Amino acid sequence: MSSSTQPAPGVSALSQPLMLHPLLAMQAGFLAVCAVLAAAIWLRVGGFAYTLDAPYTHLSLAEQILQGTYGLNAGEPASPSSSILYPFLLAALALLPLGQFPPLLVNLAAAMASVALLHGLAKEAGIRLERVSPWLLALFSATAALALNLAGLAFSGLEHSLHVTLTLASLLGLLRFLRRERADWWWLASMVLLPLLRFEAAAALLADVLVLALFGRMRHAALVLLVGGLPVLAFCAFLHSQGLPWLPLSVLDRSRVAVTGLDVGATGPLAVVQAMWGALRQNLMAYGGAHIVALLVALAFCFRPEPRRAVVVGFCLLVGMAQLAGGSLNSFSRYEIYVLVLALAGLMVLHGPALDGWLGRLRPGRALLVCGAALCLFAGYVLRTADAVPAAGNVADQQRTMRRFVTEQWQQPFATNHPGWVNWRNPNYMLDLSGLGSLEAREAALLAEPDWADKLVGKHGVALAMLYDNAIPRTPPAAWRPVARLVLRNRVVTAVGPSITFYATRPDAVEAVEQALVRFQPSLPAGVRLTMLPE
Repeated sequence: MSSSTQPAPGVSALSQPLMLHPLLAMQAGFLAVCAVLAAAIWLRVGGFAYTLDAPYTHLSLAEQILQGTYGLNAGEPASPSSSILYPFLLAALALLPLGQFPPLLVNLAAAMASVALLHGLAKEAGIRLERVSPWLLALFSATAALALNLAGLAFSGLEHSLHVTLTLASLLGLLRFLRRERADWWWLASMVLLPLLRFEAAAALLADVLVLALFGRMRHAALVLLVGGLPVLAFCAFLHSQGLPWLPLSVLDRSRVAVTGLDVGATGPLAVVQAMWGALRQNLMAYGGAHIVALLVALAFCFRPEPRRAVVVGFCLLVGMAQLAGGSLNSFSRYEIYVLVLALAGLMVLHGPALDGWLGRLRPGRALLVCGAALCLFAGYVLRTADAVPAAGNVADQQRTMRRFVTEQWQQPFATNHPGWVNWRNPNYMLDLSGLGSLEAREAALLAEPDWADKLVGKHGVALAMLYDNAIPRTPPAAWRPVARLVLRNRVVTAVGPSITFYATRPDAVEAVEQALVRFQPSLPAGVRLTMLPE
């Protein structure tokens, strides 16, 4: 046998029938998990649904952007998205006949790019993946997709997969800069895009800028800081010009640190510190907090007074601590995934030679044990991935059903206390009592005036309200007549709550609401039960 056909040293004979490129093997493993998840969701909901209702809010915002309004209703400004860039990206894709799939396509493309970046980081660390069986690489990739909820993240339909991609690009560009002392254009671009994608990603931008400054690239540092910071400031100014708060309503709704920071002139710097301490305590008690701390401690033990190691450790520690002290770890295990991936990638880089040697001696049996251990250590995220199927069922059974009722039967303005699929491609006016899609509702709820919700429905001519029973307003106005209740038959995973009550907000609308619900009842999905309520 000629030397050209001899297996490379350390490559298992198992890999010979299909000598995939290492990157293709890794991507195949990830896509295999995604394919199984997509098939399970399709069987569960009879089609496709995201695991959260928020992607439909982004799709609604994207379509309104194309019509000239930054909000969920034509001519009514609102800021329901926590990302600056993501709705505009979806708006560009909304020009194509892709239906509800642009978020999924973006997320899958971002996931494939993340796998490619991990492959590049392995090469940068001196890990020779071509020596490893492609079947084992596919197994490792599939394990990571489960253990880090990366596949579930893609099916959430939000911007978090892109956040992982840009964070890994930032780390790879940083390593290449440390080795060559030359900044790649895509590294600079990833820095600029990060805060536009997620506000908390400004920590990665600042870390990269600090590295540029420490290595004497002051012009690069100043330019990146300017180009990365100005669009964020311009967007905040745009929101303010629309009569909205400086930060998106969704950010203010979830982050006490952001609320305190906006009001720092009145509350003082100490209040910001206290808010960050509160966020840190809450995050450390949440699932994933211990994982992040353990990985950051492992990174800290890798510190050496050598530029490459010190910069990698410092970059990962700064990004991780910023998320713990200023971000969140709640909401279906999506906010913290980029930190986990970054920390693990940093450890891989710092232990590159040892990992290369270990992979050269790896056998299938030991690889299976390692994958099993990883799935056990990150079992919560494995269960999160599995929960994607019932979560999509929640969204389809509740939000899709509400939208069908409004578009097929009611066909008039309506009120709800949580936006989502119910308002995507719905020509009827939606009064969002949660405040995410309506500033006047948010302000009225904060003032807590008596019957504020009743005044708003009267102002907008709304005769039907479909309210989650455990969301604001928790006590609907006494004048509203409860007509029916829609209850999930299955376990609540990502739904706001298990039940939604349909109210007639005026006495003369009771009969119309009842008749519409009676007509609609035969077409209900199996996952919900509709009960008509006595007068």
